[in-house]
Amino acid sequence: MAKITSVIDIGSNSVRMAIFRKTSRFAFHLIYEVKSKVRISEGCYESGGILGEVPMERAICALKEFVQISKAHKSRKTFCVATSALRDAPNARVFLERARRECGLSIKVIDGKKEALYGGIACANLLHYKDGITIDIGGGSTECALIEDGKIIDLISLNVGTIRLKELFFDKENNIQGAITFIQEQLKSIPSHFKHERVFGVGGTIRALSKMIMKHKKYPIAEVHGYEIDVAQNLKFFEKVSHASLDKLADIGVPPDRIDNIRSGALILQMFLTHFNAKDIITSGVGVREGVYLSDLLRGHKNTFPKAFNPSISAIEDRFMLDKKYAEMTRRESLKIFDTLFPMHKLDEQCKKLLNTASYLSSIGRILNFYNADKHGSYFLLN
Repeated sequence: MAKITSVIDIGSNSVRMAIFRKTSRFAFHLIYEVKSKVRISEGCYESGGILGEVPMERAICALKEFVQISKAHKSRKTFCVATSALRDAPNARVFLERARRECGLSIKVIDGKKEALYGGIACANLLHYKDGITIDIGGGSTECALIEDGKIIDLISLNVGTIRLKELFFDKENNIQGAITFIQEQLKSIPSHFKHERVFGVGGTIRALSKMIMKHKKYPIAEVHGYEIDVAQNLKFFEKVSHASLDKLADIGVPPDRIDNIRSGALILQMFLTHFNAKDIITSGVGVREGVYLSDLLRGHKNTFPKAFNPSISAIEDRFMLDKKYAEMTRRESLKIFDTLFPMHKLDEQCKKLLNTASYLSSIGRILNFYNADKHGSYFLLN
């Protein structure tokens, strides 16, 4: 596999690129990420899916810039996938040819189940739970993967997305009831075994809603990936967002770049959560791009990392570890102290697991400077 790999995802709302550097056989880290809100699907849901000239031009301009950025990072391999808007478009071939000719990109238009698979691979490998259902809300469609014990059991894709609902129901008469009916009809096609108390929330809508909840609760860590949301406590909030008038969204904390499509996204989310009988949302900072990368990295390994392998820890170890013997000694002695003092602290196995990792990596701050190495290391580990 190429040491530096770029993955471009052309969605209905945005075009995004992530660039990854491989540090060892299975370890990697993100070195660059960029997004351009080109909205290639603009106006297409009212015109039989046909892509407009202006949106296509915006997307081509973004792709040209992304290719330049990829080359500047010396990327040796580029994957480019397109989802709902292009797979629905009768004139998709026109855009694909332009991208090949003007950008040098060979774009693979993936079907809904493949899109669901990539999101599932990312969540199954890069989140801290191994069972649940992904809800990946995009501009044109929503994908779900049923995951059990880290394995993807089933996949579905429904033609219900933020931009699709926005253009069909919210833009003209703010027809929320029409949008609800539309989603309800789509939900009927979901197999009965798609039920789980835990949902992995993928996509910009869910990340935006999570950040709003984090801010309200004064959550002390800025990282949204892995943030857990109690569904029962927040369903009313999702409903408030979906039913708010456009001019009131900023007042309830919706970021400017999400105001035009957050209502349709929140409506999709609350209805899917209710349908799945979900109790918890695990916010995912990863999705299709990471899934595409991992499907290449883990080919021949059934799309899963080796048992007990943690790619984040290994990537940190590859880049910052100076003395592995010292690290092992620190871990061994720390766990001895934990066990010896157990009658006093009575902490659970999860705390011991965290100590196991933190003690092993505790010296990585020295890579920056010996002085204040503990503070440097603490910052590395927190991130």
